[in-house]
Amino acid sequence: MKAEFAQRIASGARQLRLCRQLWQSLCLVTLALLLLCSPLLGQGTEGAITGTVTTQDGAVLPNAQVTVTNDGTNISRSVTTNSKGDYVVAGLNPGTYTVKVETPGFAAVIDTGVVLASQQTLRTDVTMKVGSTNSTVTVTAGDSVIETEMPSISSTVSAQTLTNSSSNLLSTSDSTGDSGLLFYTSLLPGGSQAGGSFDWSMYGSRGSEAYYNVDGISSNSALYGNMVGPSLPPFGMIQEVEYTAVNNKAELGQLLNVSVITKSGTNAIHGDVFENYASNAFQARNYFANSVGGLVQNDFGANIGGPIIKNKLFLFASSEFLREAQPISINPSVPTLAMRGGDFSALLQGPNPIVINNPYTGTPFQNNTIPKPMLNAGALTWQNTFYPSPNFGSPTSYIANFRGTYPQHIYTNRYYLRGDYAFSPHNTIFARVGYIRSSPEVLDSGLPPSLTGYRVQKRHTWQGVLSDTWILTPHMINVAKFGLTHTANDFGGEIAGQPLVDSLGITGLQVAPDDKTGIPSVSLNNFTSPYQLPDSQPTEQTVQFVDQVTYERGAHTFKAGAEYRPMQAEQYFNPTFGSYSFTGSFSNFDYADFLLGLPQTTGYTYPRTPQYSRLWDLNAFVQDDWKIKRNLTLFLGVRYEYNSPAVDKYNVIASFDPKTGAIVVPNLTIAQQNINPVFPSEIPIETAQTAGFPDRSMRNSFKLAAYPRFGFAYRPFKDENTVIRGGYGIFNDEISAALFSYLYGGPYGVTVGYTNGLVNGAPLVDFQHPINSAAGGIGAGAVSIQTFDHNYRNPYVQQFNLTLEQNLGFATSLRLSYIGTRAVKLTYATNVNQVPASTTPFSQSATPYPLFYSAYLFRNGGYENYNALSAEVNRTFRHGLSYEAGFTWAKNLTDDDDTLANGIEGGVTAENSYNLSRQKGNAKYTPRVSFVSNLIWELPFGRGERLLNADNFASRFIGGWRLSAAYLSQSGDFLSPGFSGPDPSNTNQFAGAAQRVGGSLAPQSKRSITNWFNATAFAVPQNGTFGSGSFGTVEGPNMNALNAALFKSFPAFRETSFELRGSFTNVLNHTNFGDPNVTITDNSVGQITSTTAKSFGGPRSGLVSGRFVF
Repeated sequence: MKAEFAQRIASGARQLRLCRQLWQSLCLVTLALLLLCSPLLGQGTEGAITGTVTTQDGAVLPNAQVTVTNDGTNISRSVTTNSKGDYVVAGLNPGTYTVKVETPGFAAVIDTGVVLASQQTLRTDVTMKVGSTNSTVTVTAGDSVIETEMPSISSTVSAQTLTNSSSNLLSTSDSTGDSGLLFYTSLLPGGSQAGGSFDWSMYGSRGSEAYYNVDGISSNSALYGNMVGPSLPPFGMIQEVEYTAVNNKAELGQLLNVSVITKSGTNAIHGDVFENYASNAFQARNYFANSVGGLVQNDFGANIGGPIIKNKLFLFASSEFLREAQPISINPSVPTLAMRGGDFSALLQGPNPIVINNPYTGTPFQNNTIPKPMLNAGALTWQNTFYPSPNFGSPTSYIANFRGTYPQHIYTNRYYLRGDYAFSPHNTIFARVGYIRSSPEVLDSGLPPSLTGYRVQKRHTWQGVLSDTWILTPHMINVAKFGLTHTANDFGGEIAGQPLVDSLGITGLQVAPDDKTGIPSVSLNNFTSPYQLPDSQPTEQTVQFVDQVTYERGAHTFKAGAEYRPMQAEQYFNPTFGSYSFTGSFSNFDYADFLLGLPQTTGYTYPRTPQYSRLWDLNAFVQDDWKIKRNLTLFLGVRYEYNSPAVDKYNVIASFDPKTGAIVVPNLTIAQQNINPVFPSEIPIETAQTAGFPDRSMRNSFKLAAYPRFGFAYRPFKDENTVIRGGYGIFNDEISAALFSYLYGGPYGVTVGYTNGLVNGAPLVDFQHPINSAAGGIGAGAVSIQTFDHNYRNPYVQQFNLTLEQNLGFATSLRLSYIGTRAVKLTYATNVNQVPASTTPFSQSATPYPLFYSAYLFRNGGYENYNALSAEVNRTFRHGLSYEAGFTWAKNLTDDDDTLANGIEGGVTAENSYNLSRQKGNAKYTPRVSFVSNLIWELPFGRGERLLNADNFASRFIGGWRLSAAYLSQSGDFLSPGFSGPDPSNTNQFAGAAQRVGGSLAPQSKRSITNWFNATAFAVPQNGTFGSGSFGTVEGPNMNALNAALFKSFPAFRETSFELRGSFTNVLNHTNFGDPNVTITDNSVGQITSTTAKSFGGPRSGLVSGRFVF
């Protein structure tokens, strides 16, 4: 038996060696390709420790042996210093290290506590003393005080910082499973959030200019271009997060790189079990709510890590579970009791009376009341189905006149596992896998769920990585990675669409199966519109192959890398139920138009076959960190990025040719098999070959995105106390399948639109008849098309900075920076079927393409100019204290604001298709002034501390306390007043920018939430013109919030402890108001009816946590 067992062991060992040899052979092939071809990207997470070894009199010491040892795993690397006494140890995982330097005739020096961050080059200089080789000098380094070896500006958030955060951040931050790490961006210098959306910025970056990754594997969405939020690990699994935001080296692709590094096991078994609990007892009431509501939050989990084979095999596992009943407060604007019956007599009162006209006679209704026989039956059914009776304010008020608080339910599970194995001191691998499931039931509509229902969602996300680090020589390291991210997201509302449409009496739409959910989109200017997310099942997958080589030779550290990232994005196009816009164009008031059943515009999209998008990225870089002198390093690099235009697996897409006005398809046979029967035969269809378009992607690929990166770090006094650094680089925006999704319309998923009017006393369309079929079929000139210019290319950004950083002593640094960003060729949408503005009333026959209602093309042409002055004071955690304070003054001018109007990549829609630059103004979500500070302080009381440190019960009770705080302050959003209802430009647009007409923007009386700005400083544009002078002119409310937490640690037995924490966001409960209504044609213009949706700005929220650490 023993012999048989030994044979099995030997056989297993041989198989393991064979697998290792195969893997190394693959790495060698990759390396050979790298060296033979132009070196190709790899998103790396490893860092490097560098330095100079000298004697006490400053002479350099060549051939000294430098050994760097990971404190957790005891894995070591050794190099020797070159002729200048310099050394570089690259390819190191983030962590805490011990640096030992030995050379004959000198006492060995051991530098402990060297903390290396992800992607950091850390300087650790060593001075040797003459002495016996058997003697040792030990020093403690800790975190570096200033950044001396990098041109970029970044922020590192450690596991300790996350654990000690005062901001109630959890691994799951919202109902869909998105990570709290996203919200941490707001706590960093230069960080900001675009309203309440998941669009984050640092130092002027746009939402499409961010790259999120876990251990170097992409977490970006292939379908939407933003982030797959649930792919991030539980906080207990995170070793650190690196937010690199300014002048990244060629190794990193985007302006903002957020790199999450997971923990590995170590030679010590360690872990924790925790519970985070919140209830309504810890919450403050929303300013616009009548009650707090019932909150019960349980966030619990466990983490454990340790060795399986000491110094060889390590595991770390993490899990976290959220069970939450979360209240939501709403204050919609609903029709008054009188209005529900057609009585608008109250509108005749006040300084700006509104007269309700009879659109069929042109005369006012008697007593401003619509006769009951004229009330539309479908509108009354809609009203009774979705609008509750008012319960707040005066009987005549219709602005935010309902208040309610309702329950929501959130369910999320996160599981992560990582294993690390050291084949030898020269070869290590790790593998990690994660799974996240979230199943929320939340309210999207802004109206009571008893009427509109909840969103029902099931979201599954998987992510994994296999990484190999191979030390080919002491001066050459290869890191190869394979990764996968997959997410499936099934969501929709609770209301079945077809039975609702039938009850409303709507006809002319394609009949949908009774089990398909969704509701018509009914938009009113002055009232909250019922809303339900349409039924959808998007699925995305990204596979990633990465390889990087680092080679150190003399004064140069070269790095080259390659990445290939194939992606797929799929979704079904489920039935829709029509869209209606009521603006008051017929009766002079939107709700009166609604009760009359007279929309200004209607629209509908016919179902079609699913989307099967396929695309891939190929990226490459080469860079050289050139140490010209001991105190001067240049960073030279070039990066190449190729984003393949997306294609459809079955070629069922369509574009538009502005030259001929024809629909363009890849293949006529495929098009004819899938064309929708309602598509008008009058519209010409041509092949891509005829139009000169690429036959599958419909746009030419951009293959010239090879951009330089340059930086420097100069220590003028040749010490580690002062550094001047800076850089310049060009960054290529990545393009996902987001814009490609528009190509699934055309003759397949036909979208139609209609502008209403009265002809011979009858409307062209009404609430029951949204399709104008008077001329047969869907009517002439009804089809809308959205696509992109066939020469559309990647936007790009130039960024530069100049930074002075000074060690102030006491482990504190000061950084002063100028940061500039210039973005060009930004994406925007333009209606090429728009007529020029004129005093001539709009006529469909006068448009460039009369067969189309609209033809929107996404093209390049937007611009952004960001300039900022930034100051930061930072103390690394030493002697129980760390703090950070950052101030940023910024001005961001753009004609293509990042407001997500067309998704994260689509930019704005040009109101005047012939002049985008007229929309230039302050970027909405870039605050002019922002200040953020963070503090962690271990109170100096109790055993082992400076005060009250006697060994007794009292000292134990008052000892072990820790205070954490964060303060955020930023100026308001820049808002653009507009109008809704008329079409002054006569271009078939019934909303747009207001005209600045002079006068102060300050309100005529004291500023308040009911009178935020002077609306009379703006007007509806004159006939035949577009508005001007209003973009980014009104500044919204500032935001101020203080978050605070208090911790108490109770030592247990040996190295175990129990920690209790209480934390509060906005602990002072300062009311941070949302933005005012800036639509000057609304009666509620200038009024604020909500609190801010930005991070940490809401009512005070408390959390109690318990953690057992072992």
